[in-house]
Amino acid sequence: MKLSDLWWDKNAVPPGHFFLVSGLFALPVLHPGFFGWVNGLLAIPVCTILLMHGAVTGASVIRAALILVGILALVLQRLDIYLFSLTAVPLGLTLFLSARNQEGAAYSGGKGVAVLTLSWFLFWAGFGVLTDSNPYAALLQALDLGFQQTLEIYSSKEAGLTPEVVYGLQTITTTLRNTIPRLMPGIITTAVIGTVWLNMVMINRLFSRIGAAPWGSYADWVLPEHLVWFPIVATITLLVGEGQIADWGGCLLLAAGVLYFFQGLAVLLTLLFRWRVPTFARFLLYGMLVIQSYSLPVLAILGLSDVWFNLRRKSDER
Repeated sequence: MKLSDLWWDKNAVPPGHFFLVSGLFALPVLHPGFFGWVNGLLAIPVCTILLMHGAVTGASVIRAALILVGILALVLQRLDIYLFSLTAVPLGLTLFLSARNQEGAAYSGGKGVAVLTLSWFLFWAGFGVLTDSNPYAALLQALDLGFQQTLEIYSSKEAGLTPEVVYGLQTITTTLRNTIPRLMPGIITTAVIGTVWLNMVMINRLFSRIGAAPWGSYADWVLPEHLVWFPIVATITLLVGEGQIADWGGCLLLAAGVLYFFQGLAVLLTLLFRWRVPTFARFLLYGMLVIQSYSLPVLAILGLSDVWFNLRRKSDER
């Protein structure tokens, strides 16, 4: 391969697009502590460039950007962070292919979850082999240490908390330290699902402004009906099972809850628009949903109810 083949055609793609992709991938490398969250959104520029410029030209832009950022990562000795950023590339490619083939949102999201799960697994498995460590065990240990240190800080005399408050914090911390390790597979699964969903929503929103949304209106996104068995089986397993069986039921319930939360959000958007709720009131409601802890189960129940009562169709009929 010639060196010139690694660069992009400046006549076909504006240089600004190349520098935008390079800049986004460079942010976590430049400052991991501040921009580490950007790793969860890097499928957006990959999919966007491919949709805008096609598979061949778009791939040349992405390839050139990744080579440039890879050199930067080598110079800064942050190759591990750069390699983790690359796990977003297969997801972006998968979403691009799904959008190009006009596949539905649920099917595209399912493929994205499978691809991102595999990408993350391969990265962490390889990282564990190279560093002779167990990343999963290290994560649990770091979380437990964090809870312990936080409790020690707030339990000290300098914190100035009353004994009753300190006792409550101790109870909550003990519960979390015992529960989170048992539910960690479900927590990781929800992180994968949430990452794929966020990338799809933002890609969809971006193209709804500059063209046609790849997966149509978010208010029309619907989960396959057979997925309704997930929360049902999870609830039964959690209530009836014991030990690891109950733990796996809890993990499955977490994943199902997040899926139906996203569907419940689509139902809510449909109803708000059909009822012509003012923009200010809608944003006020969105803010309340963000800060209220009960918003996730409420919207998950709403999304689950849509399976049986078809709330969006009834709203359309009115």
